[in-house]
Amino acid sequence: MAAQRTIAAALLATGLMTGLTVTASPASASAAAPATVYSCNKTYYSGSALTEKGDTGTRVIEVQCQLHYRGFLSAGGVDGIFGNGTYNAVLAFQREYRSICNSGLSIDGVVGTYTWAALRSACPS
Repeated sequence: MAAQRTIAAALLATGLMTGLTVTASPASASAAAPATVYSCNKTYYSGSALTEKGDTGTRVIEVQCQLHYRGFLSAGGVDGIFGNGTYNAVLAFQREYRSICNSGLSIDGVVGTYTWAALRSACPS
């Protein structure tokens, strides 16, 4: 949790995170959700729990919104179900991010701590 706050604080301090337009509250009422640079108009998840094929819900919607914002998933793909389309979009994102951002990001189709950070980073893709 402290690492998430540190990352969010660093992004806020550098101006990489700005206002958020969403329709639901953060995943945890006790933790304020960090702002982000995109608008999804769905729900918002501010954590970094492992999210993978077969998962459903808020975490998946957040992954899909980030992928849609970055051009890896169509708006119709934001459905809260981590299926083949989302899996392939995550792989494509990881591949491109690793190449463009000179990162050691794993290309495994799983959204773990490092892929969450990459999805929320300022590195263009």
